[in-house]
Amino acid sequence: MREKEHLTERPAERVWRQAKDAMLGEARRILGNTADAEDAVMDAMERIVKNEEKFSSLGCNETRALAVIYVRNTAIDIYNANAKRPLPVEELPEKVDFSASPEELAESEDAAERLLGLIEAMPPSYRDVLLLRVHYGMENEEIAAVLGLENGTVRTRLSRAREWLKKHERRSGNA
Repeated sequence: MREKEHLTERPAERVWRQAKDAMLGEARRILGNTADAEDAVMDAMERIVKNEEKFSSLGCNETRALAVIYVRNTAIDIYNANAKRPLPVEELPEKVDFSASPEELAESEDAAERLLGLIEAMPPSYRDVLLLRVHYGMENEEIAAVLGLENGTVRTRLSRAREWLKKHERRSGNA
């Protein structure tokens, strides 16, 4: 009887059955809490329902991988939206360190701006793996799954991204 149920289910129902745990785990990893993660999964499922045809011919692993990509992008959007909201007063730090001189603060801000500029100028194939690793905290295997690459390719691109940054930082630092 259960096999017949699977034959008549819609692609979105199959996605839910096969990938809900992986989706929730990925969203929770990005967002850091269950409430936001559940919202991300539901938002992603809405998108999946609207794009069911993309899932209709996929196998189980492909379905799970694509569903995780949908929820990852949704969770990242939520994360970014949350980051833009000001902190509530109760979450502001009680102590602020004013020991740094204005010159030191300006220098560290300049360095951060220079680094962001370098990352934006970086070749997209390097930038993507670097941002997924550094900003989103993904492991090589996760990056490989998201970008459809082999693990070795991810390692190579990460290494090249670091070398690219070192090379161009020296150039911009000397300018």
